[in-house]
Amino acid sequence: MGRGRFRLLALDMDGTLYSSHSYVGELEKMIVALVAEMLGVSAETAAKRLAEAKSRALTTSASLDLLKIPRSEFYERLSQMVEPARHIKPLLGVEDRLRRIKARGLKIALHTNAGRALTKKVLSALGLRPDIFDIIVTSEDAAPKPSPQGYELLLLSAGCRAKECIYVGDRAVAELRTAKIMGMFTVKVGGKASIWADLHVGDILEALRRIERLVEDPVSGGE
Repeated sequence: MGRGRFRLLALDMDGTLYSSHSYVGELEKMIVALVAEMLGVSAETAAKRLAEAKSRALTTSASLDLLKIPRSEFYERLSQMVEPARHIKPLLGVEDRLRRIKARGLKIALHTNAGRALTKKVLSALGLRPDIFDIIVTSEDAAPKPSPQGYELLLLSAGCRAKECIYVGDRAVAELRTAKIMGMFTVKVGGKASIWADLHVGDILEALRRIERLVEDPVSGGE
């Protein structure tokens, strides 16, 4: 494997670009409340039905399809109910690292199951300008993870093959498995190591440091 092996770096957003228990808690609470409202059921019933759907679909976004809830409307309304900036603070160094990787010829993509309005609010809270990303794929653009549709759209938009893509995420089965099966180089952020991850790191800054080294020397595996 020589230089120039990779042409695309794809990043998950929630749980990967940041870690916030308080935001996740608020988000989960609002999701249940909104599901209850859109289905016309109690919060208790909504939580139960959502959990049942998620056990089959793996992600909240994919569960919405099973519950017959329009994803676009759901995420537009959800974005008005939560304020990520109350919980998420900018992480210094991320944008600089991304620009350094871009300077080495890679395109940078964001792949999230959130809708566009909520994605914009999270990026703002993180202090990341949307234009740092060459490609942004949300659940409004393609079927949500773990469906391969969004991953395929990433590759099509970047004009590259799966083996030329580095995919970074925090959930092994819900997102890295699809990327790995497709042939991407996978990086897991946080949690436990996984058979679906080629590389396991503690946080996004460590991931970007290792990726920068990997891009410079593909044989090293980012070591």
